[in-house]
Amino acid sequence: MNTNLIDEAIDRYVSERMTAGREHASSRFLSYAHLKCTGSEIGEFMRHVTGLTRYYIDVTKVFENPFRGIEMAFLSTMLVVAVVACWLMQDEATRLCGICIFAGTIVHGFALIRHIARKWLESGVMIAMYEELVALVEQEEASLRG
Repeated sequence: MNTNLIDEAIDRYVSERMTAGREHASSRFLSYAHLKCTGSEIGEFMRHVTGLTRYYIDVTKVFENPFRGIEMAFLSTMLVVAVVACWLMQDEATRLCGICIFAGTIVHGFALIRHIARKWLESGVMIAMYEELVALVEQEEASLRG
């Protein structure tokens, strides 16, 4: 079975789900699957979709988790810079430099936290859509068998 065909079906489901809703995306996915596969191939197609979607769920949980990525390294670096800026603010000669660095660190830190939260929410939504697709495919496999 062609992996590109399966990947295209999953991508179509996700894009339809984001724009048109669950019911519309489900019907479009099933019609796409039945158009691309014939007879006995549909069961194999559904098994491959389930496997690849579960793989995508695992990859999204591990690699796209912002708490395990480079964002946390940037955030910890910003915390170190903020501590150095506080140290600079203690001396009269470097107080202005410390204030400027601390203000920039606060602004960029909040922007990074917003980015982390947005990425975390997006990965959660993607995982939920992939789980919906797995449930849909398993339901379709059960209806094909019985």
